[in-house]
Parts: sequence; structure tokens; C-alpha cells
Amino acid sequence: MAFIDVALSPGMDAGLDVLVPITPQFFIPRMVNKPQDPIVHAIEKEKATAPAMRNAREHAYPRDAGCPQNTHVLSTLSTELLWAKSVTSGHRHSDRVVSWDLLHQSYASRTYNTPFLTEQSSDVSALAQHHMRPLPFDLRARVVCVNELEVLESLRMTVLGTSSFLHTWDPVSETFLSSGAAKDLPIRLIIGGKDDTMSSSLLRRFLDIGNLMRRLEIFLSALRIRRKQESATIHAFSYALSVVLVYLRDQLSRGPLSNLSISDSSKNLSATWIYYGEFEEIILSLASLCQRDLRLSPSQYPRFTMNPATLLSRIYKYLDTHFRKSSSRTLTAVFAYLMTMSSKSYLQALCRSVAYADSQRQRTTTSQQPQRAEIGLFDTEDFDQTSLEEGGALLAEDHELPSFIPRELAEALPAAQKSLKLLAAAGPDHPVLNPPMQRPFITWVWSTRDIQDIWNTGFLGQIGDLAANTTPHTPDFASADTNHRSYPSDLAGFHVFDLEPGSTRDNTFHEHSVHAALERFILSFPPVLPSITPNLGLLTSLIFSPLISHVASLSRALLSIFLHQNSFLYVHDHLVLLRSHMLLTSPSFKSRLMAALFSDTDDRGVVSGEGKAFALSRQRSRSIVGGVAQHRINRWAVGLASFLTERGTWPPGGSDLSFFLRTVIVDAQHSGLVDTDDRTELGSRRIAEEAEFRLGFAIRDLASDTGRERWLNPLCTEALDFLYLDYKVPHPLEVIITPEATSKYQRIFAFLLRVMRVESAIRAAFRITHQDVLFPTLSQSRKLLTHFRFVAQSFVTTLSAYVFDVAIGGNFDAFLARVTACRLGTSSEFSDVFSLAGAHSAVLDDILSACLMRSGQQAAGDLLRGSLELVLELCIMVGDLKDGRLEEYQASSALDVLFVAFRKKLSTLIKVLEGLLEKDIKSSQRQELLLALQEESDVRHAPGGLEALRHLILRLDISEWWKNT
Repeated sequence: MAFIDVALSPGMDAGLDVLVPITPQFFIPRMVNKPQDPIVHAIEKEKATAPAMRNAREHAYPRDAGCPQNTHVLSTLSTELLWAKSVTSGHRHSDRVVSWDLLHQSYASRTYNTPFLTEQSSDVSALAQHHMRPLPFDLRARVVCVNELEVLESLRMTVLGTSSFLHTWDPVSETFLSSGAAKDLPIRLIIGGKDDTMSSSLLRRFLDIGNLMRRLEIFLSALRIRRKQESATIHAFSYALSVVLVYLRDQLSRGPLSNLSISDSSKNLSATWIYYGEFEEIILSLASLCQRDLRLSPSQYPRFTMNPATLLSRIYKYLDTHFRKSSSRTLTAVFAYLMTMSSKSYLQALCRSVAYADSQRQRTTTSQQPQRAEIGLFDTEDFDQTSLEEGGALLAEDHELPSFIPRELAEALPAAQKSLKLLAAAGPDHPVLNPPMQRPFITWVWSTRDIQDIWNTGFLGQIGDLAANTTPHTPDFASADTNHRSYPSDLAGFHVFDLEPGSTRDNTFHEHSVHAALERFILSFPPVLPSITPNLGLLTSLIFSPLISHVASLSRALLSIFLHQNSFLYVHDHLVLLRSHMLLTSPSFKSRLMAALFSDTDDRGVVSGEGKAFALSRQRSRSIVGGVAQHRINRWAVGLASFLTERGTWPPGGSDLSFFLRTVIVDAQHSGLVDTDDRTELGSRRIAEEAEFRLGFAIRDLASDTGRERWLNPLCTEALDFLYLDYKVPHPLEVIITPEATSKYQRIFAFLLRVMRVESAIRAAFRITHQDVLFPTLSQSRKLLTHFRFVAQSFVTTLSAYVFDVAIGGNFDAFLARVTACRLGTSSEFSDVFSLAGAHSAVLDDILSACLMRSGQQAAGDLLRGSLELVLELCIMVGDLKDGRLEEYQASSALDVLFVAFRKKLSTLIKVLEGLLEKDIKSSQRQELLLALQEESDVRHAPGGLEALRHLILRLDISEWWKNT
């Protein structure tokens, strides 16, 4: 600041010269108005400056001092002449120090005029990096420098999973480690011309390939040991994986590492690193499939699945991923090969489980199966207990399916397997089991031609077997030299032991044949799927489409047998037979059964109708329930046939009762046969003729622990619960009329017996009160009895009519109409017998719901059954009054109590029924819709289960009197 003040002070000399202005010493030319191309500019600049630089270099450094071309001149000179000539040399600009190191060039003969160090040669780049970043000094590791040729020679062994002089295999960690490394002092390899980071990056790919190849080989060895007890799918997978490993080992050995040269070692390293990139991707995917990733140590390996379905699903998932990611063709083809070979035996077993094979094989299989000459009379063998895996040909019905199986096939397969068993029993000569032409072969196809064949024709023609060329051929020892020993044809295989060590024959197995088929498979594998199946999911659906069609044909074939009108297995006639007897819709059978078990006479000792033919022995017989004391009877069991209580014990028993009930069935069937027309189909006539043998009454095994169970008391509505009607379903019709369905029939039959008992009792009470005056002195009680009797009889009659007309008739008749429509072809509602069986079970459930017998309707059901019980108690009281067991004043108070309880219970029942209908609004709307549709068309619609209760409410309380009581 002081200097500035002096310079500007007024005392300074003003005559000093003005300073010369500073001008720029450089010139920046104006940029040309055209696009700049730095690459072209650099090339042109290098061409312009290269001759001048070369001349300057030759002038400064004589060729005889540093070039190998003059080494022969120097070698001819003696030591004294050499040093003398160096002193008198005219090249003053060169270095005067001459040594033997100058006999070779210590720097690159060519440099690149570029500002980027990485674009220079590897030597220049390495020297610069070493100058800026010297080799790291690490006390925890030993740094070893190797040249590129040594690295490549070592990697030639490492990529094949074999130890080399630079890397050795560690079985504990299952990785390659640097040779000579101590446990606490590892070795860090640095490639000449590369830094630590680049060396590690270059070696990483080759070490990963070697590590994974070795891990996969160890995994395959362990798999071969475990697979002895595993399925054919695991065997096929291990074989396919071994073929892939042999192929990869062959391809790795053919790479750039197989032909190395010193002059091209720098180029070989980069070219080799690029070449093995594709194989690294393949091996990484295979290791991930086998759960042998490098991120896992041997102790962390998860247990490999041995479930065929899970394994195939895993392979399919990886294959689908590679298709979606558009991976390389080789990688996708390798997984397609694994999928094809591993699933071959599984697909064959899947096809055999539904009898899907060519006609010749199918006939052989069918002929080896035991067949029935005819369906026997009492042939009720439980065919479902037969093993589904006989001979390893079938899969279990609950078998887990792979994820690639189409959903339509997975849902239909269990039904098809059951249909096959039933069809073999019902019609072993059916065309579906013996096709006239060969069916399409189910296998994975990948070529465009094969895919188009399936698309156009629905089946695949002749296709080559991938494993055909990988299977070792049997040597033709018949053409052996005459000098060799001759063997019988059965022992010709032993001729291989007569060959010289190391010798082979032209047609014997050699290593190349292992992966020859795989190599051809990869070469023929399409780069993309055809447009008709652009993704793997659509291709899978197309491949399995013939099997889906066959599965559907199995179900339709079995259904057609059950719907054939001239067949003994015609399901419609069997259902009509069950409805007539177990649901009591046959007037002939119902009237005979009612006459046999019930009585509506007003005299306790009178026997009428069919009961006259029954002569019950007065001798004491054993109880029908072993070890249970029978209930003593003193009061009149109104409504029951008198001969049932003749012995004074309950329940009745003896052979006479069994014979009489058998007579009821036989007489009803004979009357039915008389009414049949001569034009009746042969199958229907046979069903009617065998009905008397297939139907039969039996004794139910009920609990009798306390001896006071209600079924042991004839005065209760449950008095006849010990009796049930059974039906021996012919095989294989039990698939539709299942034991569960038969149990539902028997529950409905027991409920109908209760209703019929109360109905007979109320008629008997009417006759008693009509002939005798039971309350001569109590006119109010006499009026109440008349009113109560009328109300009770109206309730019982309405309930009986509702049960037979709506609950049973409305639902079951509509179901039979649906079966007939399916037989005539006017409806396709039932696709197979199992849908028909489900509809049959649903109809029985609707009947149970309409009768308030389902577990979810317990409250309403108890009210209904309680109302019937009160009606029966009224009838029993009337019988006691007639017999004089009850006084008039005693009966009057009991009558008041019974009427109040009945009115309250029936009023509650109506309210509960309305509550049930209000909760199920959708059912009510459906019922209204069905009624509207029924009015518009002639098709009969079922009233349903819960929806049918609306009919019961209308019949019982049309004026809402009970509701408002």
C-alpha cells in the first residue's frame, strides 16, 4: 500500500515513459461453423506429427545404440574397440552411457497421443499406475505378481474345477484359494500390467466358474448317492444335470485358454474374459437352481428337495424367468433341456394315471388288469380302496402337481383318475380305453415345426428322443475278430473284457456321445418362441391340450354309461327306486309299510290290514339289542300296530318281524312288476327284479347306556328310530349313490316314520273321540279337546303334505328331470359323474333343510319335532281316557297344559321360520325369480331347501293366526 502511495504522489517525475502494453502470446482461431469430431481430429493430428517425432527420435537416439537390429555389429567388436567407438561417436545428443541393458527396448515402441491413461498400452498404463500408486504393502496378506501368461495357464485348469499352481481347492469352504497361502497370511495375486482392483476383477469370473463347477460336481455326486431311494424324476434330473456339466466342461476346454501364445497373451486375457461371460451366466443359474450359490457356505446349504413336483416346478420357474428376461439362447436351451429330460418320466406317469398312452400299450395294460365278466348281484366291493400306484403306473389322487400343469387339467385330473377306475369296471371295452388310433405323445416341444403341428392337427407326430443318442450303445460283438473268444448271444456283453486296455470300438460309449444330443438340442433351439405361443405359459397349455381333451372324454364316457337307458347302471331308475322306497313316494310300498307298522283303529286289540298276516310269537324272544333290557309297556301306544307291543316290551324283535318286513318289500315289488310294460328297457326291468334283493330293513345300532333313551319308549315319536331301510348299491354306481347319500336317505326315512306315526295316532284319536264321549261332565274340556284335535290334525296333515309334495316331490322330481335332460342331450349341466353325484347330494341336503333336519336349523327343528311330540301326547292321553287309566278331572288339567304348550310352540315355530327366511334374503329373491321363470316356461324348478320353508309357512299360517296368537 505504501508503494502505491509513492507511485501516485505528486512529487514523482512525470517524465517517465509509458509502460509497453502486454499483448497475448497466443492466438485462438475462430471456430469453424461445422460439427466437431474429436476422434477424426486426433487421428489427423497423429498423422501430421508422427513423421516429425519419428525423425527427431532417430536423430536423438541412434539405431545402433538401442535397437536390437545392431546387436550383431556390437557383438563382433572387441571390448576395447567398443568403448573407443562410443567415445568417437558423432551422436552428441545421445546418452554417452552404454550398457548391455540397451540391447532391448525398455519402453513401448508405440505410444498413443491421447490424454486418457487407460487408452495407452497396458505397459504404459501399468507403469503410470505403479508410479502414482505403488504396490500395496499389507501386513495381513502377501502380494504376488504374476504375468498374464502364467495366469492364463493356471486358469486353464481352474475353470474346469481343477487345482492349478496358482489356485488349490479347499474342501472346507468349497472354494479355490491361492496356492501357498497360510491360514493367517493369504496371498493377493496381481497380474503384470494391472493394478490390484483390475487383477481381482479379471480373476473373479474364472474363479467363480471353477468354484461353481466344482460345487455342482460335488452336489451331483451327493445326489447320485441319495437318488437310490428316490423317484424316477430325481434320477432323470441327475442324469440331465450330469450331461449339462459334461457339455459345459467340453465347451470351457475348447475356449481361448486351450491355445495360448506369448506374443498374444495380453489380447488373450481380455478375449478369454469375454468368451467365458456366457458360460458364467449359465453356471450361475445352474448353481442357483441347485442351491449352491457362492454366497452360501457348505454349512448354509439348504436341503435340496426330493419331491418330484416341487423339483419340476422349480425348474419350470427358472425356465420361465429366462424366457421373460430374453436370456441367451444357450442358457434358455440348457434349462429347456433340463425341463424336458427331468419331466419325461413324470409326464409318462401322469399320462398312465388316466390311461393316456398309444393304442398298443393301452391294450396291453388293459389286458393285464383283472376284469369282471359281469356285475354281480351283491357286488359292493369298495373300489376306492385299490391302490392308485399299482406297478408305479398311477399317481395318488392327492398328489401335489407341478406348477406348470394347467389349472383346467389339475382340477379335472382327480375326477378323471376316479372315472378311469369306474370306467374299467363298468365298461372295460369302451373305445376310450381302447382307442382305434394312436394318441398324441405328451412331451415338451420347442421347435416351431412341432408347435405348429400340435396347433394345426391337435397331436404331435414322430419326435426324436433326446436321450436316444446319450444312451450307451451295446457293442456289436458278433462282428468281432475271429481271434477273439466267441460267446453265446446272452453273454455277448462280456466280450468287452477281452479288448486291450484303453481300446474301444466304433459303436461303444465315449464321452462325446454324452453331450452330443444336448449340443444338437442347443443348436436347434429357436431364439424366440413362435407367434402362436409367444410365452411359456401358452406353450404349456398347447402341449397339455390333448391330455385335457382325453381327461374330459374319460368323464363323459363314464357319464354316458350311467345315463344309458338300456344299462343296468342307469342312474335314473336307481334314483326312482330310492325315491319310491326310502322316501316313501311309492303308494304301494307306503301303504303296506303303514299297515305293517301303524294302526289308526279305535280298539287297542284290533288288527287290521296287512297286520292280520303277522303272527307274532308269544314266547319271550331275545332283544334286538344285545345286552339291553327291553322297556316294559303298560299304556296304549296309540298309532302303532298292536302286534308290535303284544309282548309288552319294546323294541319288538324276532325273526317274525324280519320276515314280515321282507314281505312288505317283496309284495310291493311284485305289484310294481305287474304294472310294467313289456316295452320296458332290459336294464330297467333288471333293476326292478333285483330291487327286492338290494332293499332290506335293518336294525340301527343306537346307544342304550341308561335304558331310558327315547327310542326304547313306544310312547315317543322316536320309537321306530331303531329301524332303517338299506340299499345295496351296485358297483360302480356307488360313486353317485355314496354312503353319505345313503345315510341322508335313512335320516329322511326315520323322519317320515315319525310323521306317519303321529298321523296314524291323530286319526286313531279322531275315531276314539267320534265314538265315545271322553269328558261327559266337563263340557269345556270336551270343547277344548275337539278344538285341539282339529288343530293338531290340521297341523299334522299339512306337514305331511308339505314334506311329500314340496320338500321331497318338488326337489327330487326336478332333479330327475335334470338327469333326463342330460341323457337326452338337451342339457349339459353335468360334465362328469362327480358333478352328478354332487348335485344328488345337494338335492338331499335341500330335502333335509326343507324338513328342518340340518345342524344349523336345530332350534327350528326342535320346535317342529316338539310340536309333533305334543300331538302324540294328546293321542296317548285320549287312549288312556278310553282305557280308563286316566280320570276325567286329571285329563282336563293335562289337556289345558298340552294345548297351551302346543299353541306356544307352534306360534314360536312360525316366527322362527320367518326369521330364517328374513336372514336369507338372497334365497328369498332366488325363490321369487324361480317362481317367475316357472310361470313363463314349462321347465320345472326345485323349491330348494331353505327357500321351501316359505311354502310351509303359507300352509300352516296362511291367515297369520298362529303368528298373532
